[in-house]
Amino acid sequence: MKLSVIVVNYNVKYFLEVCLHSVLRATENIAAEVIVVDNNSTDDSCAMVRQKFPSVMLIANKDNKGFSRANNQAVEIAKGEYILFLNPDTVMPEDFFEKTIPYMDAHPGAGALGPRLIDGKGQFAPDSKKSFPSLSVAIFKTTGINKIFSKSAWINKYYAVHIGEHETAPVDVLSGCCMLVRRSAMDIAGGPFDEDYFMYCEDVDLSYRIQKAGFQNVYFPGADLIHYKGESTRKMTLSYVRIFNEALVTFVRKHYTKQQAGLFILFIHAGIVLRAILGTVKRALKVLHMPLIDALILLTTLWGIKEFWVNEVKNMAPITGTVVYATFPAYILLWLLALFFNGAYDQPYRALKVARGMIFGTIIILAYYGLLPPEYRYSRAIIIFSGTAGTVFLLGLHELLYRMGILKYIPYDTLPHKAVIVANEEAYEQTAAVLRQVNYAPQLAGRISPSGTGADALAPVADMKQLLYTTGVNEVIFCINGLTYNEVFRQMQQCGADYEYKIHLPGGNSFVGSNSSATSGDLYTIDRRYNLASFAQLRNKRMIDIAAAGCFLLLWPFLAMVVKKPGTFLQFCIAVLWGKRSWVGYAAGVPVAHLPPIRQGIIGPYNLLPGYQPAEKVCKALNDSYAQDYTAGTDVALILRNLRYLGGGL
Repeated sequence: MKLSVIVVNYNVKYFLEVCLHSVLRATENIAAEVIVVDNNSTDDSCAMVRQKFPSVMLIANKDNKGFSRANNQAVEIAKGEYILFLNPDTVMPEDFFEKTIPYMDAHPGAGALGPRLIDGKGQFAPDSKKSFPSLSVAIFKTTGINKIFSKSAWINKYYAVHIGEHETAPVDVLSGCCMLVRRSAMDIAGGPFDEDYFMYCEDVDLSYRIQKAGFQNVYFPGADLIHYKGESTRKMTLSYVRIFNEALVTFVRKHYTKQQAGLFILFIHAGIVLRAILGTVKRALKVLHMPLIDALILLTTLWGIKEFWVNEVKNMAPITGTVVYATFPAYILLWLLALFFNGAYDQPYRALKVARGMIFGTIIILAYYGLLPPEYRYSRAIIIFSGTAGTVFLLGLHELLYRMGILKYIPYDTLPHKAVIVANEEAYEQTAAVLRQVNYAPQLAGRISPSGTGADALAPVADMKQLLYTTGVNEVIFCINGLTYNEVFRQMQQCGADYEYKIHLPGGNSFVGSNSSATSGDLYTIDRRYNLASFAQLRNKRMIDIAAAGCFLLLWPFLAMVVKKPGTFLQFCIAVLWGKRSWVGYAAGVPVAHLPPIRQGIIGPYNLLPGYQPAEKVCKALNDSYAQDYTAGTDVALILRNLRYLGGGL
């Protein structure tokens, strides 16, 4: 057998589906086998492979073996002269092996080959070729300095920038997302992946051993491959940085002298600390930049209103600095909290949420003002006018800063993306029907014909670039039905990075793509979406729990006469306040693993009736509906209707 393709999968079912579809197309004229190793996915990946790709050999692990061990499981049964290690979040053109295997056959000194990688927008991905981690390379990589000087052949040597994007040449390291390896060279080099690496750097280790065995690792830009980088492993999180650098330490200890390794590891750990600090600051600023801008706006407004009121309206004695420093921070914090809990910082952005948050915040501040000692109560009017003016300034400056590009959010009334579908007439109707079932789907502008114009087509695919520009279309959906992956690659790179691209398989229920190599994959599916999977709704649910528990504790002497089992009710109030329980949860006794996790509830998501328990299928439907359609009002209504049973005793 000429070729064995090995794909290790973990919870990326829809990306795996497109990957396998492209691989089977590319291997139609080659003696090849395809092996998928699933690392205990929970998204029905195995069922999808068995149903849609019966010719693919499937190894379904009962636990997550890690990338190296899972690949080695497949190598043990692989029969190919060449082995392709392939990530599931990749797509290859039909002529991929027609280009790569003849090159390997003609160059027996090539132990491994890696293609030119492009991201989900058709742009070159620099990790197509890399260098071995020398001390300087490791320092610049682990600290992130290489990103600042991305064109420097010395500082960014990690990405082998001394070798051109379109230059076929030997390199130190090939990307493990797509690595075509000569089986005989791999065996001479000591076998496949070292299982000391759970994830990351296993490709560096294998490339190093292949080179040490006297073979070359060849970067081959004659073949392209899409890599939706990040979807398989959610890269660039703090956890990724830690795991990557731990893998780098393993490589250094294995292949460097003890003295070299000691210094190397010291700098790697220093890089981890620096990267962690910088990453934490960056994430904090990303989350807090809008509240910080709002705090500055509110402080300026409050100070201005205070000065105007004291000097121009009342002509009163100045408010002392001590009083200002004691009250202004508290007022601003209360306004920001009110904005946060009213969803002003949630996406999509709504001016109504800002106004509502400011109103509630002003009311809370007035109540707080009444509790202050007399010497700190200088004027309610300052608070009221500051709240009113602050609302106007926030809304106006939010709009201005958004248009200047300083604030980045999704306006509530933003028109959806306009999309075209590249497909024949029949495939277009099927694809459009599926797309209409997707939440937040783009607005369809029409069809692009893969060949010729057609009566109802906007344009042939040859004119797509001009059409996209003139019509303001944002997104292109390629339906792989009468359309080749080669044509998809060609159009993505020709139209450029100004557009988003998705791939849809005939008869499929998903649309996969990615905005860049730095992001995780983007995905439209008709799978059920749950409101309770949203941070905003979970936050609202927790606020309802806390507010209800607080009110119940204050009113407990009265509620004790209403609620059954008042002692248990009091214990539940405390448990809810401490975050151990929630007033409303899923109905007990039915599977909920497919639903967003929430705290165990005191009551289920239905109206309680003494002597009656809903059937199991009814409870399952109630749980699904609760998770899917949840709003804060749902919990409020259920709590009030079932108030007397909140201590149990049904």
